[in-house]
Amino acid sequence: MIHHVFIIDARDTIVVQKKFWIIDVDQNEMRQFVASVKANQTLQIELFSATKYIGQPLGRGVVVLCAENIDEDTTLLEKIDKVTFEFRRVISHEEEFDAFMEKLDKYVTTKLKVSLLGYGGVGKTTMLHLLNGGTPPQTYIPTIGIDIQKVEGARIGTYELLVWDFAGQERFRKLWKMLFSRSRIVFLVTDSTLENVLQSKGILDFLKEQGVSSEVVVIANKQDLTGALQPHLVQRLLGVKAFGLTAIDPNDREKALDIIRLSLERSIDWGKMEIDTIDFLP
Repeated sequence: MIHHVFIIDARDTIVVQKKFWIIDVDQNEMRQFVASVKANQTLQIELFSATKYIGQPLGRGVVVLCAENIDEDTTLLEKIDKVTFEFRRVISHEEEFDAFMEKLDKYVTTKLKVSLLGYGGVGKTTMLHLLNGGTPPQTYIPTIGIDIQKVEGARIGTYELLVWDFAGQERFRKLWKMLFSRSRIVFLVTDSTLENVLQSKGILDFLKEQGVSSEVVVIANKQDLTGALQPHLVQRLLGVKAFGLTAIDPNDREKALDIIRLSLERSIDWGKMEIDTIDFLP
């Protein structure tokens, strides 16, 4: 995720600063990086602590994107090229500054892959409908293979959500390893019955065997049903963070999005300090 965008002029004055995530930016790191880009007058990518900096010269100034250390360099290069190109239009008066700031979100947005795993009938597709604000299906129709949908109207930081709903039937499970690769968050969905929760241990074991590095979270779905195990009990049985959900309830949409936000924060493990300005002057 790109969490900050800066445009700095020749006098080390911040011309543009936009923050997309609550995180501290280290002043010394930034000062050192900006000085290096200015001195070399070349595009640079450097990793300091948990932040990846990418800088592109803009005349005697610098465009800087601050991102996660796991973000791909090729993606960041595409983003900084767009930001730099569009800001040059502002300088040449082909575009209004306010219009540039409004479009900046679009320039830095990337996809966040979220995967839904679980046995058949636990509510994965219903959860997908819930996230998209649609009407939950009234009858169970098994997913065939995989269903991929962009979640409209829900952005987290500079991420757009791309949810992969995996079929739970036995004949499709051999595809799981290939399909959930590069997932940032894997949600293991259960129906909150003791039988299904215990069965789901097998999926967790499979994920561990495959060395999945994604953040794995359990969704204890169907909390509205009599006898549903509470999330804290599911968490105790599976040893993985668990959240309760009733995916057929449209009112739980914001709760589902909050679960994704919380899971993303856990996976990033950044500090939560905010900054308003950074002084580059000695």
